[in-house]
Amino acid sequence: MRTDTLKYKYSYNANQADLYQTLVNEQLKYFQRTDPRIRHLEKGTKIQAQLTTKMKKFTTTNTMTVKDIVKNKLFQFETKQPDGEILQTYKFETNKRGKKVLIYSEQNTFNNARNQTNFIFIEMFYKFFYNRGVKKRMQYLDDLAIG
Repeated sequence: MRTDTLKYKYSYNANQADLYQTLVNEQLKYFQRTDPRIRHLEKGTKIQAQLTTKMKKFTTTNTMTVKDIVKNKLFQFETKQPDGEILQTYKFETNKRGKKVLIYSEQNTFNNARNQTNFIFIEMFYKFFYNRGVKKRMQYLDDLAIG
């Protein structure tokens, strides 16, 4: 099925290493709420979580798996749900003007054409709330990293 990617770029103020560690620490806390036995995150770390779907607003059992970690550069995890998968990526880059940016993206893959079509229709509306929510999350992480 076709994949749609939503992306948000955030210019941060914190030290890159501090922001990266803050991001990983916050993700670790989230994973630990579901499985307190998890002590650190690494490629392959996995949890089962009850999450609400974006489109149908149903609560479903999802598997969240850390897909890739590159210290101070990348944190990526995948959420598998009944209707498809979401690959979420936090990537640290420097833009053309030399400004450091944290890029967050969600790559949505759907299991059937109907869900794909539904997402296409609501994507513009959803993108507004997506950008607003991601901006708040990035500001929160940036502020937390600064202390």
